[in-house]
Amino acid sequence: MSGLFLAHHLAEAGIEYQIFEKRAGVGGTWYDNTYPGLHVDVITRSYEFPFARKNYWSKRYAPGSEIRRYLTDFAREQGVVRHIRFNTEVRQAEWEDDAWTLTLPDGSTEVFDVVVAATGFLHVPKRPTFPGTDTFEGHSWHSSEWDHGVDLTGKRIGVVGTGSSGIQIVSELGKQNHDVKHFIRTPQWIQIRQNKKISPLERVLLRVPALAGYWDRRVAALRVATEGSETWRLIPGDERTVQTQRFYDELAEAVPDPVLRDKLTPKDPPGCKRIPKSPDYYQVVQRPNVTPVFGGVQRVEPNGIVDPDGTLHELDVIVYATGFDTHAYMRPMEVVGPGGLTVEEMWADGVYSYRGMGLPGMPNFFLLNGPFAPVNSVAIPTCLRDEVGFLMRLLDTMQREGRALAPSAESTAAFCDTVRSALPGTTYSLCDNWYTDKGGVAIIWPFTRQQHADQYADADIADFERFPARRELAAPVRA
Repeated sequence: MSGLFLAHHLAEAGIEYQIFEKRAGVGGTWYDNTYPGLHVDVITRSYEFPFARKNYWSKRYAPGSEIRRYLTDFAREQGVVRHIRFNTEVRQAEWEDDAWTLTLPDGSTEVFDVVVAATGFLHVPKRPTFPGTDTFEGHSWHSSEWDHGVDLTGKRIGVVGTGSSGIQIVSELGKQNHDVKHFIRTPQWIQIRQNKKISPLERVLLRVPALAGYWDRRVAALRVATEGSETWRLIPGDERTVQTQRFYDELAEAVPDPVLRDKLTPKDPPGCKRIPKSPDYYQVVQRPNVTPVFGGVQRVEPNGIVDPDGTLHELDVIVYATGFDTHAYMRPMEVVGPGGLTVEEMWADGVYSYRGMGLPGMPNFFLLNGPFAPVNSVAIPTCLRDEVGFLMRLLDTMQREGRALAPSAESTAAFCDTVRSALPGTTYSLCDNWYTDKGGVAIIWPFTRQQHADQYADADIADFERFPARRELAAPVRA
C-alpha cells in the first residue's frame, strides 16, 4: 500500500520513479495472505486511498480478496504497474559517490538519488520455534503462506496463535464444520463487531460525494459510540475504566460457562496488545467441532502437538498463525550509509527513526510506516497521507538546493525522547506485546491521529543535515 500511495504522488509531481517488488504481484501483505476468513480490521472506507474511492465493497470490514482486487485495480488504472519490477527483492542499498547503489538478486546494480523503503511491517513471517516442528508428518504452513492445494475435508486441524490471523482462521474453519483445535498460549481480548453487508442503497450513496461524506461521519460516530474514542488507550481515566468493563461484559455475555470464560479471560488489561475484531469467535470456540487448548505448545511430534500437560493432540494439518517480525521494516535488505555505517549497527540496541520516516546519517533514505509510526491506531492511508505529504516537501527541498537530506542525530533523539516519555500511562506500556523491541520500548505512536498530522506540519527543515548529492538531483529526482 505504501509504495502505491507514494507512486501516485510522485507521478502527480512529475517525478521519475522505479518500484522494486519482491513478490509476483502488488498488494504486499494482502498479496501474501489468502487464508480463510481474512478481512481488514478497520472500516473499509478508512482503508481506501482518499484519491481512489470505490463502492464495490461487500462488507463493512472487507474480505482480503476485495482488498487485493482494490490494490491491483489501482495499480493498473493509475499506470503504476509500468513502473514495477516484480520478483525483484533488493539485496543491498549502499551510499557511494553521493547516490544510492542498489544491488538486485541477479547481482546487477542500479543507481538512484533517493531510496524509499515502502516495505511495510508485516512481511517477514515469524516462524515457529517449538521443538520438533520439522518432524511433523502432516501438512503445515505459516498463515501467510496458505497451501490451497490441501483439501481440509475430514482433516484434524490445529491452529497455533491468537492474533488477528489466528482468530479469523479459527472462526472461519469452525463455521465450515472442520475439526479444529485452537492452541492458545495467552488469550486475547476480542472486540465483538458484526461485519454487516453493505446494502445496494449504501453503494448508491457512496457514489455521491456529499452523501458518502455523511455516511462516513455517521459510521465514525458509531465507531466512537461502540469502541470509545482514540484516547482511552492513551490517557488513564474514566473512559478507560468504562471501555475495560465493556470487554469484560461482552465476554461474560458471549461465554456463559464460567470455567471456559475464565480460561478465555486475558491476564493483561484491554488495549495493551492489538485487539482482534470478530463477530463470532466466542460462539465458534464453543461449538462441538472446535476445541480450545490452553497453555500453548510444548512440542510438535510426527502425528500432532503435545500441550503443556503432556497430552498429545493428533492432527493432520498445523497452521502457524504466529505473526511477523514487526520490526524487520526493510530488512533483510542491507543498508550501508556513508563511511560504511549500516542500519543493523544503528539498530543494534533497538529500532528508532525520525518521525517514522528518516534515519540520521542516511542521506536521502526514507521509510514509510517506520519505527514509531501509528500503525497500531491509525488506518494506513491516513498515516501515508501525513508521511507522504512531508516526504514530498523534502523532495522539493532537495531539488531546490541540489543537496541530499538526512535528519540530524539531535532531532532524531529529541523525537524519540518525546515519544518514549509519553508511553508510560498508555495501555501499550502495561504488558509485553509485539510492539516492544529488544530494548523493552514499545515502538508505537502514543498520541492521536491529529497529533500525527500536526507533527509534520510543525516539522522544521532545519532538523535535516545536508549532504553532497549528484548534480542531477537539481533535475527531477529518481526515487
